[in-house]
Amino acid sequence: MDYDQFEHDTEEKIKRWWDENGKSLIGAVVVGVAAVFGWDQFQKNSQAEAEAVSAQFQTLLEEQLSLPDNASEDERGKVFELATKLREENTGSAYSVYSDLIMAKLAVETKDFALAESHLKAAHATAPTVELKALANLRLAQVLYAQEKDDEALALLPESMEGAFAARSLELRADILLAKGQREDARNAYDKAIAQAGMTGMPVDLLELKRNDLNEVIPAETVN
Repeated sequence: MDYDQFEHDTEEKIKRWWDENGKSLIGAVVVGVAAVFGWDQFQKNSQAEAEAVSAQFQTLLEEQLSLPDNASEDERGKVFELATKLREENTGSAYSVYSDLIMAKLAVETKDFALAESHLKAAHATAPTVELKALANLRLAQVLYAQEKDDEALALLPESMEGAFAARSLELRADILLAKGQREDARNAYDKAIAQAGMTGMPVDLLELKRNDLNEVIPAETVN
Protein backbone atom coordinates (compact mmCIF):
# COMPACT_ATOMS: atom_id res chain seq x y z
CA MET A 1 0.00 0.00 0.00
CA ASP A 2 1.06 3.66 -0.43
CA TYR A 3 2.61 4.36 2.98
CA ASP A 4 3.38 8.02 2.22
CA GLN A 5 -0.24 8.67 1.27
CA PHE A 6 -1.40 6.85 4.39
CA GLU A 7 0.88 9.03 6.52
CA HIS A 8 -0.49 12.16 4.86
CA ASP A 9 -4.06 11.03 5.45
CA THR A 10 -3.29 10.26 9.08
CA GLU A 11 -1.69 13.64 9.68
CA GLU A 12 -4.75 15.29 8.19
CA LYS A 13 -6.92 13.28 10.60
CA ILE A 14 -4.82 14.45 13.55
CA LYS A 15 -5.09 18.07 12.46
CA ARG A 16 -8.83 17.72 11.88
CA TRP A 17 -9.25 15.99 15.25
CA TRP A 18 -7.54 18.91 16.93
CA ASP A 19 -9.66 21.49 15.11
CA GLU A 20 -12.86 19.64 15.99
CA ASN A 21 -12.06 18.43 19.51
CA GLY A 22 -9.43 20.71 20.99
CA LYS A 23 -11.85 23.09 22.67
CA SER A 24 -14.32 20.40 23.69
CA LEU A 25 -11.50 18.36 25.22
CA ILE A 26 -10.47 21.35 27.30
CA GLY A 27 -14.09 21.76 28.31
CA ALA A 28 -14.35 18.13 29.37
CA VAL A 29 -11.27 18.47 31.55
CA VAL A 30 -12.67 21.64 33.06
CA VAL A 31 -16.07 20.13 33.88
CA GLY A 32 -14.55 16.95 35.30
CA VAL A 33 -12.17 18.77 37.62
CA ALA A 34 -14.86 21.20 38.72
CA ALA A 35 -17.20 18.33 39.60
CA VAL A 36 -14.59 16.56 41.71
CA PHE A 37 -12.84 19.44 43.45
CA GLY A 38 -15.42 22.19 43.42
CA TRP A 39 -15.84 25.37 41.46
CA ASP A 40 -13.43 27.52 43.46
CA GLN A 41 -10.47 25.19 43.05
CA PHE A 42 -11.37 24.67 39.43
CA GLN A 43 -11.23 28.42 38.81
CA LYS A 44 -7.77 28.59 40.34
CA ASN A 45 -6.18 25.59 38.66
CA SER A 46 -7.99 23.61 36.02
CA GLN A 47 -8.59 26.16 33.31
CA ALA A 48 -4.92 27.07 33.24
CA GLU A 49 -3.86 23.41 33.31
CA ALA A 50 -6.23 22.41 30.52
CA GLU A 51 -5.10 25.31 28.35
CA ALA A 52 -1.46 24.43 29.04
CA VAL A 53 -2.00 20.85 27.87
CA SER A 54 -3.78 22.02 24.73
CA ALA A 55 -0.95 24.44 23.96
CA GLN A 56 1.57 21.66 24.56
CA PHE A 57 -0.21 19.40 22.08
CA GLN A 58 -0.52 22.19 19.53
CA THR A 59 3.22 22.82 19.77
CA LEU A 60 3.97 19.11 19.32
CA LEU A 61 1.68 18.89 16.31
CA GLU A 62 3.21 21.95 14.64
CA GLU A 63 6.77 20.74 15.27
CA GLN A 64 6.02 17.27 13.91
CA LEU A 65 4.23 18.52 10.81
CA SER A 66 7.02 20.98 10.03
CA LEU A 67 9.77 18.33 10.06
CA PRO A 68 11.42 18.10 6.62
CA ASP A 69 11.96 14.73 4.98
CA ASN A 70 15.69 15.06 5.62
CA ALA A 71 15.28 16.12 9.26
CA SER A 72 18.36 15.73 11.41
CA GLU A 73 18.60 13.47 14.44
CA ASP A 74 18.43 16.54 16.69
CA GLU A 75 15.28 17.83 14.98
CA ARG A 76 13.54 14.49 15.35
CA GLY A 77 14.84 14.20 18.90
CA LYS A 78 13.22 17.50 19.84
CA VAL A 79 9.83 16.31 18.61
CA PHE A 80 10.30 12.96 20.34
CA GLU A 81 11.01 14.71 23.64
CA LEU A 82 7.89 16.87 23.30
CA ALA A 83 5.79 13.78 22.58
CA THR A 84 7.30 11.85 25.48
CA LYS A 85 6.54 14.66 27.92
CA LEU A 86 2.95 15.04 26.71
CA ARG A 87 2.41 11.28 26.87
CA GLU A 88 3.77 10.91 30.39
CA GLU A 89 1.70 13.80 31.71
CA ASN A 90 -1.59 12.71 30.08
CA THR A 91 -1.69 8.92 30.36
CA GLY A 92 -4.88 7.32 29.09
CA SER A 93 -6.08 10.35 27.13
CA ALA A 94 -6.32 11.01 23.41
CA TYR A 95 -3.26 13.26 23.84
CA SER A 96 -1.27 10.25 25.06
CA VAL A 97 -2.40 8.10 22.14
CA TYR A 98 -1.49 10.71 19.53
CA SER A 99 1.88 11.16 21.24
CA ASP A 100 2.53 7.43 20.84
CA LEU A 101 1.46 7.58 17.19
CA ILE A 102 3.83 10.48 16.53
CA MET A 103 6.72 8.72 18.31
CA ALA A 104 6.02 5.58 16.29
CA LYS A 105 6.13 7.60 13.07
CA LEU A 106 9.49 9.10 14.06
CA ALA A 107 10.80 5.62 14.84
CA VAL A 108 9.66 4.30 11.45
CA GLU A 109 11.45 7.17 9.71
CA THR A 110 14.72 6.01 11.30
CA LYS A 111 13.93 2.32 10.63
CA ASP A 112 13.63 1.56 14.35
CA PHE A 113 10.66 -0.74 13.85
CA ALA A 114 10.94 -2.39 17.27
CA LEU A 115 10.53 0.99 18.97
CA ALA A 116 7.65 1.87 16.66
CA GLU A 117 5.99 -1.44 17.50
CA SER A 118 6.15 -0.75 21.24
CA HIS A 119 4.56 2.69 20.87
CA LEU A 120 1.83 1.40 18.59
CA LYS A 121 0.96 -1.39 21.02
CA ALA A 122 0.69 1.21 23.77
CA ALA A 123 -1.49 3.43 21.58
CA HIS A 124 -3.81 0.54 20.74
CA ALA A 125 -4.10 -0.52 24.39
CA THR A 126 -5.05 2.95 25.63
CA ALA A 127 -6.97 4.44 22.68
CA PRO A 128 -10.27 5.88 23.99
CA THR A 129 -12.19 5.59 20.70
CA VAL A 130 -12.86 2.88 18.12
CA GLU A 131 -11.31 4.99 15.34
CA LEU A 132 -8.09 5.58 17.27
CA LYS A 133 -7.82 1.86 18.05
CA ALA A 134 -8.31 1.07 14.36
CA LEU A 135 -5.63 3.58 13.38
CA ALA A 136 -3.13 2.19 15.89
CA ASN A 137 -3.99 -1.35 14.80
CA LEU A 138 -3.36 -0.59 11.13
CA ARG A 139 -0.05 1.13 11.82
CA LEU A 140 1.02 -1.76 14.04
CA ALA A 141 0.24 -4.24 11.27
CA GLN A 142 2.33 -2.14 8.86
CA VAL A 143 5.28 -2.14 11.23
CA LEU A 144 5.02 -5.89 11.83
CA TYR A 145 4.95 -6.43 8.05
CA ALA A 146 8.04 -4.25 7.68
CA GLN A 147 9.79 -6.59 10.14
CA GLU A 148 8.68 -9.63 8.09
CA LYS A 149 6.30 -10.72 10.85
CA ASP A 150 3.67 -11.52 8.26
CA ASP A 151 1.52 -13.87 10.34
CA GLU A 152 1.42 -11.46 13.29
CA ALA A 153 0.39 -8.67 10.96
CA LEU A 154 -2.34 -10.77 9.34
CA ALA A 155 -3.70 -11.65 12.77
CA LEU A 156 -4.51 -7.95 13.22
CA LEU A 157 -6.28 -7.71 9.85
CA PRO A 158 -9.51 -9.74 9.69
CA GLU A 159 -10.99 -10.87 6.39
CA SER A 160 -13.96 -8.51 6.73
CA MET A 161 -14.11 -5.13 8.42
CA GLU A 162 -15.83 -1.77 8.33
CA GLY A 163 -14.99 1.75 9.38
CA ALA A 164 -12.71 4.60 8.38
CA PHE A 165 -9.61 2.40 8.07
CA ALA A 166 -11.25 -0.70 6.59
CA ALA A 167 -10.09 -0.11 3.01
CA ARG A 168 -6.49 0.57 4.06
CA SER A 169 -6.50 -2.46 6.36
CA LEU A 170 -7.89 -4.76 3.69
CA GLU A 171 -5.37 -3.44 1.18
CA LEU A 172 -2.54 -4.19 3.58
CA ARG A 173 -3.98 -7.65 4.20
CA ALA A 174 -4.01 -8.25 0.45
CA ASP A 175 -0.43 -6.99 0.07
CA ILE A 176 0.77 -9.40 2.76
CA LEU A 177 -1.16 -12.34 1.33
CA LEU A 178 0.30 -11.63 -2.09
CA ALA A 179 3.81 -11.51 -0.62
CA LYS A 180 3.14 -14.93 0.90
CA GLY A 181 2.08 -16.29 -2.49
CA GLN A 182 -1.62 -16.61 -1.61
CA ARG A 183 -2.86 -15.01 -4.81
CA GLU A 184 -6.53 -15.98 -4.64
CA ASP A 185 -6.86 -14.80 -1.04
CA ALA A 186 -5.07 -11.60 -1.99
CA ARG A 187 -7.46 -11.01 -4.90
CA ASN A 188 -10.45 -11.44 -2.58
CA ALA A 189 -8.96 -9.00 -0.09
CA TYR A 190 -8.36 -6.42 -2.83
CA ASP A 191 -11.99 -6.82 -3.94
CA LYS A 192 -13.17 -6.14 -0.40
CA ALA A 193 -10.82 -3.16 -0.12
CA ILE A 194 -12.22 -1.72 -3.35
CA ALA A 195 -15.77 -2.12 -2.04
CA GLN A 196 -14.93 -0.39 1.24
CA ALA A 197 -13.03 2.37 -0.55
CA GLY A 198 -16.03 3.02 -2.77
CA MET A 199 -18.24 3.48 0.28
CA THR A 200 -15.90 6.01 1.89
CA GLY A 201 -14.92 7.99 -1.21
CA MET A 202 -11.34 6.74 -1.16
CA PRO A 203 -9.61 6.52 -4.59
CA VAL A 204 -9.71 3.00 -6.00
CA ASP A 205 -7.38 3.29 -9.02
CA LEU A 206 -4.34 1.77 -7.31
CA LEU A 207 -6.43 -0.93 -5.66
CA GLU A 208 -7.96 -1.91 -9.00
CA LEU A 209 -4.51 -1.96 -10.62
CA LYS A 210 -3.22 -4.33 -7.94
CA ARG A 211 -6.28 -6.55 -8.25
CA ASN A 212 -6.14 -6.59 -12.05
CA ASP A 213 -2.46 -7.53 -12.01
CA LEU A 214 -3.50 -10.71 -10.21
CA ASN A 215 -5.80 -11.60 -13.09
CA GLU A 216 -2.86 -11.92 -15.44
CA VAL A 217 -1.70 -15.47 -16.06
CA ILE A 218 1.83 -16.11 -14.88
CA PRO A 219 3.71 -17.96 -17.65
CA ALA A 220 5.04 -21.37 -16.70
CA GLU A 221 8.78 -21.68 -16.33
CA THR A 222 10.51 -23.10 -19.36
CA VAL A 223 12.07 -26.49 -18.73
CA ASN A 224 15.37 -26.96 -20.55
